[in-house]
Amino acid sequence: MPLIRLIAFVTLTLAGTGIAATTTVRRAEGATTGGEAAEVARVRRHFDSVLVELGGRAEPGLRVQQQAARYALLATLQAYRDRGVFPHNYDFPDAPTPYFVDRRTGTLCAVAHLLESTGRRDIVDRVARADNNVRVSELSSDSEVVGWLDANGITLAEAARIQVPYNTVSAPEQAGIIAVVVGVPVVMGTMLGTNIWNATGNRDGHSLAGSVLGLVTGGLTAAAGAAVMTSGARDGMRAGSIITAFGGAGTALALNTIRRRAVLASSKARTEEQVGPQTSLLPTVDERGRAGAQFAVRLAF
Repeated sequence: MPLIRLIAFVTLTLAGTGIAATTTVRRAEGATTGGEAAEVARVRRHFDSVLVELGGRAEPGLRVQQQAARYALLATLQAYRDRGVFPHNYDFPDAPTPYFVDRRTGTLCAVAHLLESTGRRDIVDRVARADNNVRVSELSSDSEVVGWLDANGITLAEAARIQVPYNTVSAPEQAGIIAVVVGVPVVMGTMLGTNIWNATGNRDGHSLAGSVLGLVTGGLTAAAGAAVMTSGARDGMRAGSIITAFGGAGTALALNTIRRRAVLASSKARTEEQVGPQTSLLPTVDERGRAGAQFAVRLAF
């Protein structure tokens, strides 16, 4: 590989890898992961069911003020559901667990949010300090909570139904997400440089290392694309399909250079056979009828 082409190959590979990796790492730090997106969707489905249940019935005997407060809370819950920002489960990977207040972000659970929306942040803070993972059904002896529920036309059972326990994204899932987010651009960046080399400087396949590297990175890129398709991330199927196709193209290009290498090697062997000396032994008969032999050497250049 000439020096100038080697420098270009390394530069393109490192540039493509660095840019892609930096972009996706920043995206991983700031964007919602596939596991978190699935959790948000699950919590929203829970609230969809709750809103249907509570909106279709009301406890008999509610006063007008209680009915109005109840409908206002349901509207607030609908907006909370639509916003899609919920607490996280940081501490209980093996069990869905409620969090009254997210201890890192300060995000309130649905019941805490409803309390705050009616001016009772004091109850939220007191309950969170006492037991941030308390279940609403365990607050039947809390007179302030019970009084607030009564004033707003909500029963303790309905409030417990509103509350949702949160799942956590497991360590293996987080490791898988990081591997995909960081690994895909690294592999694709390497494959980009390899493909450029195989399509230009290595079209005849004289560099077996370049061809093999193209096969390896193409296969890894296709595998990474399959992982993205099954990751559950938003638009994962479409992005994974593109990555897989890109990997397949790189593999095909590498295979073509290997085929060209084999063709050139075969052609070279035939040429060497034709250029080498050729000898022959021919029978002869002289003018007297005596048999003999003639040895001939033919040189071709």
